[in-house]
Amino acid sequence: MNSKLIQLSCIVIGGLSLLWPAIYNGYPLLYSDSHVFISQPVAGFMNWDKPYIYGPLILLFHAWQTLWLVVIAQALLVSHLLWLVIVTLTPEPKAAQAVSPRPSLVSVTWPVAKRHLLICGALALASTAPWFVSFLMPDIFAAIAVLCIFLLGFSTRLNRVEVVWLVVLGALAIAVHLSHLVIAAACLLGVLCLGWRRLAVAVLPLACAIALLLGTNLYAFQNAAISPHGSVFMLARLSGDGNTKEILEKYCAQKNWYLCAWVDRLPTDSDEFLWNGKGPVWSHPGGPIGLAPEASEIVSYVLRTRPWPVLLSGLNNMAQQLWMIQLGDTLHSDHLDVTVAKSVRQHFAAAELESMNGSRQMKNTLVADAVWFSRLNVGVFYCAAVFGLYVLFVAWRKRTTQRNHTHATLERVHTKLVVSFILILWLGVVANAFATGALSKPHHRYQARIAWLLVLPPLLLLRNTVPSAAPKPT
Repeated sequence: MNSKLIQLSCIVIGGLSLLWPAIYNGYPLLYSDSHVFISQPVAGFMNWDKPYIYGPLILLFHAWQTLWLVVIAQALLVSHLLWLVIVTLTPEPKAAQAVSPRPSLVSVTWPVAKRHLLICGALALASTAPWFVSFLMPDIFAAIAVLCIFLLGFSTRLNRVEVVWLVVLGALAIAVHLSHLVIAAACLLGVLCLGWRRLAVAVLPLACAIALLLGTNLYAFQNAAISPHGSVFMLARLSGDGNTKEILEKYCAQKNWYLCAWVDRLPTDSDEFLWNGKGPVWSHPGGPIGLAPEASEIVSYVLRTRPWPVLLSGLNNMAQQLWMIQLGDTLHSDHLDVTVAKSVRQHFAAAELESMNGSRQMKNTLVADAVWFSRLNVGVFYCAAVFGLYVLFVAWRKRTTQRNHTHATLERVHTKLVVSFILILWLGVVANAFATGALSKPHHRYQARIAWLLVLPPLLLLRNTVPSAAPKPT
């Protein structure tokens, strides 16, 4: 069978296996914010708190026909990235090493095909990956950004078309959510420390993502900024941690801040601060956009005068976020009837709304159905994290003990690749916890969307890094 046909077949089969939550639900999984992304491409619709990227992107797939095409595309993207990662991390057969430093299609296609199907199946059954592949939100792109940067930074098995594709995909993956900028920056720091020679290529997605954000915000808000109103989110987080009140009490006598009227009744929950219709954000005459300039000033005062309390509370939030990986706040039906249903009714045929309303999620049974899976996922995650660290330890020790003899050169390259892969994944996962926990608020959904990456090292690497018997001396 043609190797390209084998690859395509495996990518499609692997992608479909990752779609089972949507198939079981009877419709793509939704969140109240999904309606924003559905409506973003509509003329005149701009949203203050979300980049103008994911909505236009998914329009290319659903074309106002069906949202199923979006999650199918997400499944194929993840499956293809997993294929490239497996190719990168699969040691080349000895026979191929002697002939060429680059693997032949014959030498890698069948082993990669078998591993790819097994790994997609394992992820589908025992990780959060399929739930976020099936989710009509940009969440799955957090993991996609990490994998793109790893491949660009360390893989020597990519052709030019694949490099260009990964740059484009990585740029979109970073730009769809502001927290992904932090994740990408952390992963690039890892590339700089572990394999700086390919840094110039690996940094391209982040550079392109920043350019996209600047351009779209200039178009939407006449403000060429990465996040024109991001200070409102930061103010909510600082207030939730108790770091704002002291600044207001100190400076309100000389400042004409709107928030001074709230000094004695600031919400202690950042979500309440942000989304309560009667709270400080939405009671402002200009809403969050009108509050943003004042929020920037207050945030600046807080960071300058209370750096250590802010740092400590941020680290505490990050530590909480790191281990919050359950699925509950991803699967509920809260507000879907007045948000997503409204958008689907406006822009799609009646059959699409009927399909959506018939789903388990809309009937509010999906959370209970997924309890068993959420518990399994948590157990697998902790075991995988431990085994992954073991694989890292073994690979690191192997790297330090390998000697500079000719037949071990490729082994040393592969060992370095293994170490780099695991460290980049951990950098991405920890950076995600910081970006969402410390800068927003800890939620299970925020970490569950990327935690599945730590299931990959045991699946991909354990067999290749477990110490084997030492060769007999000659």
